Amino acid sequence: MPVTSVLSVLRTRWGGAPGTLRLVAGLLAVQTLGFVSFGAYELGQLQAGRVVSGLVTALLLVAWGVALAFGAYALLAGRVAARGPVLAAQLIQVPTAWSFRGGETTWVMVVLGLTSLLVLVLVLLPVSTRYLVGSRVPRRP
Repeated sequence: MPVTSVLSVLRTRWGGAPGTLRLVAGLLAVQTLGFVSFGAYELGQLQAGRVVSGLVTALLLVAWGVALAFGAYALLAGRVAARGPVLAAQLIQVPTAWSFRGGETTWVMVVLGLTSLLVLVLVLLPVSTRYLVGSRVPRRP
């Protein structure tokens, strides 16, 4: 799919999604940027004694970031199937963020922890659920 097609789809989806999911997409973009950047940094730090572990770590970080970006895209498209994986990723990232507390990495804890918690809350809000589930859930009288 050409880049122009992706951009036009994003513009269309961005306008139809509620503000909560648009904010979620922005937060996931921040997380994506962080994970992909850290993966690229890890690639630059490869050492002769740990080429395989360094390469695997870098590729996993980049793949995690790409998966988050795909989750954001799918949420904006109204795909309810994206909700579970996005929430699971955030639940994994909260304790991971906690492991960065103290010293020079405290800012990582704050950014990753706050964005993860915000995504959890925003995706679970009723307005987000209504957009994702739509008319599939019967309404109570």
